[in-house]
Amino acid sequence: MRRVLAAVAVLASVASGAEAADQSPSLFTKARTADPSPSWTGFYVGGNVGGAWANRSVVFTSDAASAFLFNPGVPLVAPFAGQVALSAHDFSMNGVTGGLQAGYNWQLGGKWLVGVEGDLSASSLRGSGRETAPILPPAFTQTISAEQKIDWWGSIRGRFGALVSPSVLLYGTGGFAFGRVATFDDYIVNGPPGGFSISVSGTSFACTTGLTCFTGSNSRIQTGWTLGGGGEWRFAPRWSFKAEYLYVDLGKSSVTANALATGIGPNLSRYTANFGRADFHVARVGVNYHF
Repeated sequence: MRRVLAAVAVLASVASGAEAADQSPSLFTKARTADPSPSWTGFYVGGNVGGAWANRSVVFTSDAASAFLFNPGVPLVAPFAGQVALSAHDFSMNGVTGGLQAGYNWQLGGKWLVGVEGDLSASSLRGSGRETAPILPPAFTQTISAEQKIDWWGSIRGRFGALVSPSVLLYGTGGFAFGRVATFDDYIVNGPPGGFSISVSGTSFACTTGLTCFTGSNSRIQTGWTLGGGGEWRFAPRWSFKAEYLYVDLGKSSVTANALATGIGPNLSRYTANFGRADFHVARVGVNYHF
C-alpha cells in the first residue's frame, strides 16, 4: 500500500508540473498578442515650437497734399522736376513661434479620428523694408520705412484624420484664427536745406530736412482663418509627438501716417500704407499628453 501511495504521489506531482508547463505558454502567448495601443479618444494637452515666415508688399494711398509725394503727376499739383514717385516695396518676415495646445479626440472605429483643438502661441515674426527715391534731383532724396510684426496668435480648429497604424495618425486641420498685428510707417525728406511745405485742397504738411515728417503705427487684434495638416505618433501609451504645417490669414492690414506739422492748409495731411493680408506660414513640432 505504501508503494502504491508513493507512486500516486509521484504521478500527481508530475501531472501538476505538466499542467503548470501547459499554462505558462498560454499566458505568454496572451501577453504577446495583446494590443499595446490605447484608444485615441479623450482629452490631451501639450506644447509646441516652430518657425514662421511671410512676405509683404506695401503700397500707398494718399490725400490731396501727400499725393504730391507718391504720384508726381496728380492733377492740380506740379511735381518737383525729376521727382521719382515712391513705389510699392517688398520685404520678408520671419521668426520663432511657440506655445500651448489642448484638445479632444474621438476615435471612430479602428481607422478614423475627428477632434477639436485650440492653441495659443507667442511669436517673434517680424520684418521691415525701406525705399529711397530722388526728389528735387539730383541732390536730394526721400525715404519711407515700413515694419510689421505678429506679437502673438492662436486658433480654434477642427481635425479629421486617418490612423495608418494604431499609433500613427495623419490629419488635416482648419478653422478660426486670431492674433495681434502691429504695423508702422514713416516718411523723411533728405533735402533741400530747411525742407518744404505743400498745401492742396485744405490739407497740408511741412517737412524739415532730415527729420520724420509723417509717421503712424497701430497694434490691434485681427481675426481670420487657418488651414493645414500634419502627423502624430503615439510613442508611449499617454504621450505623442506631432509635426504640423499651418497657413494663417488674419485679414488685411494697413496703417495711416499723419503729418507732424501743417503748412498753409488748416488740416494735417496723411497717407495710408497698405500691407496687404497679414498672412504667414508656420511649421512646428510638439508633444501631447493624453489623459
